[in-house]
Amino acid sequence: MNKTKHQQILNFIENLDIGSKVSVRFIAKELDVSEGTAYRAIKEAESKGLVRSIPKVGTLRIEAVKERQIEDLTLNEVAQIVEGITICGENRLEERPSKFIIAAMETKDLERFLEEDSLCIVGNRIDAQLLALKNNVPILITGGLEPEQEVVDLAKQNNSVIISSPYDTFVVTTMINRALFDRLIEKELLLVEDIMITDVKYLDETATVEDWYKLSHKTGHSRFPVVDKEMNVVGMVTAVDVAGADQGVFISKVMSKNPFTVGRDDSVTHVSRKMVWEGIELAAVVEDNKLIGIVGLADVLEALQQIQKQPQYGETVDNLVLSGFHYVDDPENLTIKGEITQFMANEFGSASSGVLVTLMNTAGYIALRKKYRLDSITENFTFYQLHPVPVGTEISITAKLLLVTRKHCNIEIEVYNEQDIFVKGLMSARMGDNK
Repeated sequence: MNKTKHQQILNFIENLDIGSKVSVRFIAKELDVSEGTAYRAIKEAESKGLVRSIPKVGTLRIEAVKERQIEDLTLNEVAQIVEGITICGENRLEERPSKFIIAAMETKDLERFLEEDSLCIVGNRIDAQLLALKNNVPILITGGLEPEQEVVDLAKQNNSVIISSPYDTFVVTTMINRALFDRLIEKELLLVEDIMITDVKYLDETATVEDWYKLSHKTGHSRFPVVDKEMNVVGMVTAVDVAGADQGVFISKVMSKNPFTVGRDDSVTHVSRKMVWEGIELAAVVEDNKLIGIVGLADVLEALQQIQKQPQYGETVDNLVLSGFHYVDDPENLTIKGEITQFMANEFGSASSGVLVTLMNTAGYIALRKKYRLDSITENFTFYQLHPVPVGTEISITAKLLLVTRKHCNIEIEVYNEQDIFVKGLMSARMGDNK
């Protein structure tokens, strides 16, 4: 089986002598890969304990160390986070689960995910509770439900743990996710500078459309940042911008004058969300507005795929909820569409109010970003649930901008399908800086 370039680099680093110096340029040159790919591989090698960055020395190959635990939460800490009661298994509360499983599938499918170092989050499904305990997996019961006596007896017989939380499944997972995320913040995050390309091909604002064609033919790329004589980023030019323009026209006349720029210390997760939702293919990396690199959407997504395979990195609940939604072509309002899944359900089998608020709030935020390129902070959200939204329902969410001023905005948001309006909301937000 052919190995990916990423794996080839990791194997190359692993075979280096202890004490050898490792650099992006060295890896890129030796293995004929891009600097972005080299960055990501070195980053993962560092997380695996193969290399270490030493100030004023550089990055060195070191003796491999044991991989870190996925997270530091004990079962006792989980119980405290979700305000739960420990029903049995107090002697095992210092164990640290390496995986959190939501019992939102049939038992025949659930069993293959049940591992002894896991924690199963489950509602009132006795079959799933018993199955988890038979596999020696502790269970966290949501919705404030008391387990049946046969469930308690089996747990005591297997010396397993049962925790009961008063909150629904979505709220419980949100609480745990937030606790894990707070701890992840203290760990090393993947930043833009870790994946950016520093050998940037760009155009001067005095260049012409003819210069764009020459550079595009030379590099094979079609998107370039545009800079002034002091290297300040003043625009972005693409094939769409130059299409039909005369060869002698200045780039400054056809370029997009509000390019998406990021800083070297911005997190890749934050940048990816904006690039994906707004359809941005290329971002200029700036320092004091001066061009120092670029990051492409493909590089960002590849980086995220790599870090999601590493146990010390997590995915936020917002990203999980939004992952199944996509844009709908609507010339008047911002509309996204997707399906309510088991993960989003409460104990009654319909979409949790927390999920719906997350989706609606995000739709309002994206509507402002797409139309006015404005950031916003939600100050108030009024939520009217007209009907429950069952699992499996394909829904559309439309955000209508009612009032937009320099400092505040009001947005009306509706959740519906072809037959019914399920939820209405009114979002009031405070405006951020215009980008």
